[in-house]
Amino acid sequence: MRLLSVLLAGISLLLATTAFADTLELKDGTIIQNCYVRDEGVELVVWKSLADVGTPNYVVYPRRKVKRFEVQRGDDWDKHPNLPDLTVTFIEINPKLAGLHGRVDYDQWGRPILKGGPILDLGEETAMRPQDAVKNLKLKYKPGEEITLTAHVKNVGFAVAKPFRYTWLIDDKEFKSGTYEKSLKEMEEATFSIKWRWQEGFHKVTFAVKTDQPQIATINDTATDPLWAFTFTYVVSKGRVAAWHQNRTAYGTFCFEDYYRWHLDIMNKLFEASKFPSSPEGIKARVRLDRIVYADDVEKAIASLVAPDGIRYDQGGWNWIDDQDRNKKWEPPTKEWRNSTEWSLPHELGHQLGLTDWYVLDYGGDENHLWHDTGEKITHFQNHPIQMMHWHGPQVYGEVDAGYLNMTWDKPRGHFGDYYFAIPRNNYLRIVDVNGIGVPGAKVEIYQRGCEVDKSAQPGEDHGVKYYPVIEDGNFDKPLSKDPVIVGETDANGILRLPNRPVKEVRTLNGFHRQPNPFGNINVVGQRGDMLVKVTKDNRPTYFWLEIYDFNVAWFRGQKDDFTIVLKTPYRSASSPLAPRSVKAEQVGENKVRVTWEAPEVVREQQYLDRVIGYRVYRRIGSDCLNDRPWFPVATLGPDAREFTVDMTQYPDDIFWFSKTNRFAVSSLGELSMESELVETVIPQK
Repeated sequence: MRLLSVLLAGISLLLATTAFADTLELKDGTIIQNCYVRDEGVELVVWKSLADVGTPNYVVYPRRKVKRFEVQRGDDWDKHPNLPDLTVTFIEINPKLAGLHGRVDYDQWGRPILKGGPILDLGEETAMRPQDAVKNLKLKYKPGEEITLTAHVKNVGFAVAKPFRYTWLIDDKEFKSGTYEKSLKEMEEATFSIKWRWQEGFHKVTFAVKTDQPQIATINDTATDPLWAFTFTYVVSKGRVAAWHQNRTAYGTFCFEDYYRWHLDIMNKLFEASKFPSSPEGIKARVRLDRIVYADDVEKAIASLVAPDGIRYDQGGWNWIDDQDRNKKWEPPTKEWRNSTEWSLPHELGHQLGLTDWYVLDYGGDENHLWHDTGEKITHFQNHPIQMMHWHGPQVYGEVDAGYLNMTWDKPRGHFGDYYFAIPRNNYLRIVDVNGIGVPGAKVEIYQRGCEVDKSAQPGEDHGVKYYPVIEDGNFDKPLSKDPVIVGETDANGILRLPNRPVKEVRTLNGFHRQPNPFGNINVVGQRGDMLVKVTKDNRPTYFWLEIYDFNVAWFRGQKDDFTIVLKTPYRSASSPLAPRSVKAEQVGENKVRVTWEAPEVVREQQYLDRVIGYRVYRRIGSDCLNDRPWFPVATLGPDAREFTVDMTQYPDDIFWFSKTNRFAVSSLGELSMESELVETVIPQK
């Protein structure tokens, strides 16, 4: 009897470990268990049962309502149903349009210039006449031109698929229909073609199959592609596809093609959701899967994509090749991998469209530029990191990426990061004090990443501001310059006009023109996109970062002529009250810091400018600059206060990447809440 109890307990445990599923918790406290979650970035698709997986019977939860979810798939998830599964793997278009991948070269000044093959050979003139270099390439379809659309249908189930019906639709209207009279064996493919005359505008094509036979899934019975989309080519080994067929993926089917086609759908969904002031309707560009190359030798297949004229006739894509391919031993993907969204892919395919890594603007600092109070390096973490091209993950694309793709959705891909050239013509710094009033006569020194000042060259001058030539040796991966590249002084209103430094000019086919600008010969990877601003007034230096992203955003928002960046210092105004004295901070517990101070010395009796009506306590975290991770107030107190205990667990949910050093400051409040300068103290990071 005891043995029977042990056996029954073992069977119960086995069932418990093989039949469990996902858990979803919403912010309103709702918990949904034993479901199946599919992460699509801005929303989650949730099937309530395994029987529903692969069908349209799901619930969509906007990500804003989701607190957390946990993916746990048992053995039943990967069990092979004795059913067929028809899927539309891709819709191909012919003739194909030319792309420019591999045909953009870079010189020592970082200029992207079209080169390679007789079609693009204009010599030096190509730098300013890219449109002439591509005049013999087919980059667009003409209205009324006949194109061929070919849908590829594959049986990715585990039983023979019986004859089925199919329908072509253009813009959701039936164009052609018919019946496929044959059967499709497991992993067998059939193709269907139509002719269509090209029309300008944003049109879409749909191919759908319909069968009376039960299937593993039905969500893959239909494929809809935007016809204006950028075309991608996938190259994959046959063995890898076969290995993926052994297990179910997060998409809901036993299919490599479905899983990776789904990621393009996610990209398009994120494009649509990438709404900003300069792109209120999101990104109108789209991507589509135009071709899958199933290869015995992936490397050879990749090489064959380049036509005899040196051109690839697609707009990029993705290749799968690793040691499994070279050894001809393919293993199914890990359970964690295939049951999650592969967030690296929408990021990497963004590169195929010309988008750069915004994390290049992150900077860990160097020994030449240190904070005077802690000796820490002055660092910079990109101002808007929660975007797809900074971090892989369920984020939308950023505003610059949106502006770029909206401007170039009908241009061939191949250029990379040329939107860095989108800089307003006239750029100004407005240096203000703690009350937002301009700081006159402040010394401004600006240092730049990715370059070294050429001390043998004479400085130039633009509107009274000096700029110093840098060494142009093609190496953009240098640290922040030891010497300033720009030096000037603010005017009576606290304004300094940034000089437009000379450049080697270049135009790209996308419509961007690198011309004289404050960053000089900005390269397309972005290392020269950071400049450190040192502002000094009354022998007190403060630091700020100028990030090219902000200049690009201004340009895409329409500020192509004039753009002003406001940098708020902790300096006093002429009408400020006197500052507190002897500001100190000490740890008084694991999560508490006591900040103390003394009242300012009274030097003028009954002077309204000197009357203190209160104090404000501030905190700042990290070694980034004042405009990266700025001061935030933690308390506003009355005139008799002389201390405040800061709860260290309460602070903004920002990203303090390089340092968590805690800085504190206190200011006096005068009439109309006019503040004194901030008197600072620091608790170094342990």
